[in-house]
Amino acid sequence: PAPSVAYEVLEFLGRGTFGQVAKCWKRGTNEIVAIKILKNHPSYARQGQIEVGSKHFFGGGSIVID
Repeated sequence: PAPSVAYEVLEFLGRGTFGQVAKCWKRGTNEIVAIKILKNHPSYARQGQIEVGSKHFFGGGSIVID
């Protein structure tokens, strides 16, 4: 299921091979977060899963997959 929290893009912070990073406002909590938006391609999705695993391993922040 999709996350129950909606995000509003405030600005784009950077762009790379796999996609882009956006500074977003997390509605409901009023937090400012960074969200990495991956391009819709199978190999990019695999790389994203690797990054998700690394982030959990290194104790990173929240991860949203939609």
